[in-house]
Amino acid sequence: MKKAILTGATGFIGSYLIQELTKNNVDIYAVVMENDPNVSKLPSDVHITYCNLENLINLDQLIKERDFDCFYHLAWAGTAGPSRANYELQLQNIKYTCDAALVSKKLNAKKFLTTGTITENIAQNQFHSNAKSENLIYGIAKMTTRHILDVLCNKHQISYLWAQLSNIYGGNNTSGNIISYTLSELSSGRKPQYSKALQPYDLMYVEDVTRALYLLGFNNTLGTFYFIGSGKPRILREYLLSIKDIFGHGAEIGLGEKPEDGAVYEWKWFDTKALETEMGFKVSKEFEENMSHIIHVEMNIK
Repeated sequence: MKKAILTGATGFIGSYLIQELTKNNVDIYAVVMENDPNVSKLPSDVHITYCNLENLINLDQLIKERDFDCFYHLAWAGTAGPSRANYELQLQNIKYTCDAALVSKKLNAKKFLTTGTITENIAQNQFHSNAKSENLIYGIAKMTTRHILDVLCNKHQISYLWAQLSNIYGGNNTSGNIISYTLSELSSGRKPQYSKALQPYDLMYVEDVTRALYLLGFNNTLGTFYFIGSGKPRILREYLLSIKDIFGHGAEIGLGEKPEDGAVYEWKWFDTKALETEMGFKVSKEFEENMSHIIHVEMNIK
């Protein structure tokens, strides 16, 4: 039987990955924080181990099972809001991710998979520009983690994958990212405000993201880096105008009403060739169909 272990099991992406793994008959071992208020939402057949991130390096002493097909490390504190600029928290995340990689070897996991962010690329560009936003500390931490893992996993002969994510929408996402912000403002009768939104973007439905994570975790892979995207990036304002039109009710959006943040996005960041070629991955539905379901069915806005 296929078998996986994952941290961050009760988080936004983790909870959907649990559903995807269950659908594919994977035996799941979930690592959750002590006193996690969402643990009761996990399916009854999931094996639960309580372990805080600072003790993750000793996880092999808490779990007797071995020989996992994949160790998914999704736990990362401070992915949204002011915490993205908390350098102490983000430095801790780097250590915990490295600990997770090392303990995956102790648990004899065939593969260690963790997630990055498109913000890594913005952080990389920061070194060649005058933009010094505090929020980039999160992206810098992710970028640093990836480079450390390259060395650490090579030294300890750990097979690992870095799955870089773009902006994710769907389900119960209340992170305050651009989609949850937009829907929250519109449903409250307010006009969301943006810059000119002329940068390329790739918005991914959470169920497509977790399907890609499942495929990467349980299939042979040739590389260590995969960008998970739709393969159809657009100019950001096109996404936002689509949301406005689908929402209806005379909704307005404020394009160009906020100053530019200095971040420059590049089309080449959204290359999904490796994911498509090796995994045969394609998104299941177009953005407009997913958004219509979210607005008209999940949010019940008729």
